[in-house]
Amino acid sequence: MTNAAKLWGRVQEELRTASERTRKGAERAVRTGVLQVDLVSLRRDKNRAQANLGERVLALWSQGNLDSLTTDPEVLRTRALVQTIDERIAAKEAELTSLRAPAPDAADRHEQSPDPDRTGMEGS
Repeated sequence: MTNAAKLWGRVQEELRTASERTRKGAERAVRTGVLQVDLVSLRRDKNRAQANLGERVLALWSQGNLDSLTTDPEVLRTRALVQTIDERIAAKEAELTSLRAPAPDAADRHEQSPDPDRTGMEGS
């Protein structure tokens, strides 16, 4: 009777462990997807801001007023926006890289040799 109880205890523990790994894997996959969508959106926003900056510079150049590039409020605002977006992109890329790195506990599991008592395959 104790062997049956041990077996069911091991089965329950394996199910809990597998369920936990699956849940963590799903959370990681969702977070990775969200970050990828955020990066696409940020890159699109950056391209739009750079296009607006280029239009403004062209307008100033057409007016013969390129000297005001360093003082033009629209140019300064757009350059600050591009810089802010660059910083957000870098932060999201770093987070995505850290999510893609293997989890430390997964590396530990692969390094450990299987315990024959744990797997129930003593005679194989």
